[in-house]
Amino acid sequence: MILWTSHMTEPQFLKYLDPKVYTVQYWERSDNKQLPNLVNKGFNVIMSNYDDLYLDCGFGAWVGEGNNWCSPYKGWQKIYQNDPKKYLAAQGVTDPAKWKHIVGGETALWTEQAGDQNALAKIFPRTYALAERYWSDPTTGWFEAEPRLVYFTSAMEKQRGVYGNTLKPEWCVQSQGICKLNNL
Repeated sequence: MILWTSHMTEPQFLKYLDPKVYTVQYWERSDNKQLPNLVNKGFNVIMSNYDDLYLDCGFGAWVGEGNNWCSPYKGWQKIYQNDPKKYLAAQGVTDPAKWKHIVGGETALWTEQAGDQNALAKIFPRTYALAERYWSDPTTGWFEAEPRLVYFTSAMEKQRGVYGNTLKPEWCVQSQGICKLNNL
């Protein structure tokens, strides 16, 4: 059974939940103390930390004025850098056996401002970036991943008809190795 983080997953109530029965979908900031508490108690965790993985962020407020509550926009680079091991280590959990309790991750789009016309552009390629992060557990950063994500995004468009946001100008896609930040 999967629970979202809530009052039930706070330390005083966690003792009533069996980690063999419950997996916790982590909907908190990456630096929230619930994360190390959950893995130290043996709970499997699906990362959905909203400071990195909430795709609705960075748009205008849908109630009121200005930006929405979770601005700024979370670009694919930030999502690619979403490394649960780094978050756990920063909070003192350095045992790799504990890191294995992170069983996956999920971006979230609650469609506060997404619909038929723009949902795919809000989801892709940012979700591709998270998929590569969790499948490959890279030791390098987003810059090294960019050519792979550009290729994959193009393949999804051409072969599957799944159109998302553009990662970089088309000239750069056609001129791999030439189009670099210091050349622009």
